[in-house]
Amino acid sequence: MFVQQRSFIFFTRTQRILFKGMSTGDLEELPWKKIHEEALRNSERSYIDPATGYTAFTELSHLDRGYCCGNKCRHCPYNFENVGHPERIKEQAKEMRRKKKQSKDENQE
Repeated sequence: MFVQQRSFIFFTRTQRILFKGMSTGDLEELPWKKIHEEALRNSERSYIDPATGYTAFTELSHLDRGYCCGNKCRHCPYNFENVGHPERIKEQAKEMRRKKKQSKDENQE
C-alpha cells in the first residue's frame, strides 16, 4: 500500500511503478487524501481506497488501537515506531488489552 505519514512516504514495488515520475505535490493531491479527511470528519474507522479497492484504516482507527501494529499503515499516528520490531508489538498489545480490561472493570463498578 501507499503509505504517508508527515514527511515519510513508502511505496510497494507495484506503486513505485505506478507513481514513477510524480512529484511530492502530485502525491499530495491523490484522491484518498480527501476521502480520509472526510472519513475523519464523520468519525469513520476506515474507507475504501479508490485506486486499489482495499480498505484503509483511518488515523482514528489506529489511535483507538493504541499502538503501532508494525505494518507501515498509511495513516499511522505513531511514526511507524514498531516496524521491524515484532517483540515491541506483542508487549504493547498485551499492555493495551490489560488497560482496556482495567477500564472496563472500573466502569462496571
